[in-house]
Amino acid sequence: MPASAGIFHWVRRDNLQAMTSDFPKAVLNPQLWRLEAARRRRQLEELQGFLTRLEAEYTALERQVLVFQSTYEQRLGEAWAEVEGLQGELLARLDTLARAAGAPLPPLPPLRRRQALPQLPAAVAWPEAPAQELTLQPPTLKDLHRRAAMRLHPDRASDEDDRTRREALMRNANLAYADQDRATLEGLLIAAGESPQRLGGFDVHAHWRWLERCEHLAQGRMRLLRAHLVLLRQHPMTVLAEHIERAQGRGLDALALMQSRLRVQAHELRQQLYIGERLQPRSSLSRDFLAQWQARWGEAATVAPLYRSSLKGERAASSAS
Repeated sequence: MPASAGIFHWVRRDNLQAMTSDFPKAVLNPQLWRLEAARRRRQLEELQGFLTRLEAEYTALERQVLVFQSTYEQRLGEAWAEVEGLQGELLARLDTLARAAGAPLPPLPPLRRRQALPQLPAAVAWPEAPAQELTLQPPTLKDLHRRAAMRLHPDRASDEDDRTRREALMRNANLAYADQDRATLEGLLIAAGESPQRLGGFDVHAHWRWLERCEHLAQGRMRLLRAHLVLLRQHPMTVLAEHIERAQGRGLDALALMQSRLRVQAHELRQQLYIGERLQPRSSLSRDFLAQWQARWGEAATVAPLYRSSLKGERAASSAS
């Protein structure tokens, strides 16, 4: 999907490693952190939207396949059951003739494949966002200026040198407030010991961990969805549904043709079963009959196999393989 190409690589591994290793520097600049947090939230929202589209695509395709599967079973299920039942009866008769003649049993007839559709696991619930994540509202400039005055006011000086230093810092704070210079006010407060979390308006560490957890879950879900979409598109029932749809586009009722062929096959199997039940074991006709089904259901074995204890067990083992 061309639209997903950019989103699929949206979290650059080298960028994440750099941000993680430089975490203390990031949190020391609340303005930088707010910008980075906003960027990552936007990317997370984009990925959530992409996941929603993938989920919808998978659900729609699964629904189409299930509808076709139901139609297929309604129209062909009875015919298939008849053919497979007759094949089983014929194979049982061939087994009796083969045992009597000491000849190899013809191989199993082609059986209908019943492969379950892939089951997409439910999505893991995302962790709840930190309490302040819903707003991400930093303190106002007026509030920052008030905090600066409380921390830097000359009246809190311990000596004359400290007063001189505080007076210079307060002048800078007043100028920054007058110029609407938020970064300078925040830098003065951090240098004076203010918590970066208070300046950011939220718990920086908790917010960082929440973003990383959400990104990890989103990417894992995307990989799972992509894999299950591939499995569903390659499923035999999906492929058959596509062939049937193309045939219908050319004006052909492919299911009706398949039903007709199954009826012809069932009629032939009844005739062959009728013949086989009337053949005498060890006769030349029974040997010819066995050879005929050896050729039809597979090449004749050159060495007589060791028969299992029951025909049912042999068929089960063959079906499992």
